[in-house]
Amino acid sequence: MTGRVPQTILLVEDEYAALEVLTLLLEQEGYRCLAAADGVEALALLAAQPVDLVVTDYWMPRLDGLELVGRMREDQRWRDIPVILMSASAIEGPLPPRVVAFLGKPLLFARLLELVKKALGE
Repeated sequence: MTGRVPQTILLVEDEYAALEVLTLLLEQEGYRCLAAADGVEALALLAAQPVDLVVTDYWMPRLDGLELVGRMREDQRWRDIPVILMSASAIEGPLPPRVVAFLGKPLLFARLLELVKKALGE
């Protein structure tokens, strides 16, 4: 055990099984994970505790991934948190500020882990 404090990742995904698998895999890599089913839940978790990275699906009910990123950028507390955006669909145009990567679905966990480490400066 290294004694380092694990970095916290907020996972935002409306597919429960995918959320569970991502949480389990990232926790096995030593990260602390918070889980939200949509952007509304994600904003509540962001308000309750600090996170180091947000990994969010694009298409979700109530508040989708791009809307979540937009609200994060409007709030001084969350403006600089890096975001990895995931989607089964291609996204047209440039990525929003501080969206450090776009990851297509189905996900390759090795690629996600590589992007997480890069976004967290590891």
